[in-house]
Amino acid sequence: MPLKFLTAVLQLIGFATGCAGCFLSMVVIKHPEWKLWIIDKTDMYKAGITRIGIWKICFPPNLKGAEEYSVLCCHNFAFFDKFFPVEMKVAQILTTVASVLAFLGLVFLFLTPWNIFFRNLTRKKTRWLLISGGILYLLAGICILVPISWSVHSVSTNKSIPFPSSFSLPLMPIEQRNGDAIYLGFMSGILLLASGICIILQGVISPRIIIPI
Repeated sequence: MPLKFLTAVLQLIGFATGCAGCFLSMVVIKHPEWKLWIIDKTDMYKAGITRIGIWKICFPPNLKGAEEYSVLCCHNFAFFDKFFPVEMKVAQILTTVASVLAFLGLVFLFLTPWNIFFRNLTRKKTRWLLISGGILYLLAGICILVPISWSVHSVSTNKSIPFPSSFSLPLMPIEQRNGDAIYLGFMSGILLLASGICIILQGVISPRIIIPI
């Protein structure tokens, strides 16, 4: 009974944290607030915050028109934009890979109870199916944490981005801050790592006991 109970707890934690991490990883990709640039008033913009994501940038309100008519405009990036620093291109690739791996890990977890119920696989093969899902979650967590940590380092050193002149942004901001995407990214990576560890432990310590979800 203690082994069965431990197996059930590990599976519950692994499944719940894996689902949450998978969802957050997809949110982080398109989130426009990886970096917050605080800029002074320019000929084009009011003093304010420029929100920079890995796929989108949102500019401060434009000076044209009255305050209540100011519009926050955004511009979508393309993968082959030449002004992009290496860290942002790596972030585009790794976060996409992370979402795919997390989704596949979720599929593997759903396949495990399915195969147990219908007896399509031997217990040994089903066990390795479960462990494979945990490994996918571990890899997804690493793929999320690497670009997130790189972005944090870039902000801490106030690293600039050579935006094209058409953006009308200063070369350097007054101040840089980490955006909400960074905190969501850390949460996603930690949840995926925790899920992977729990699922792998479940398969290792209890090779003959796998509880359907």
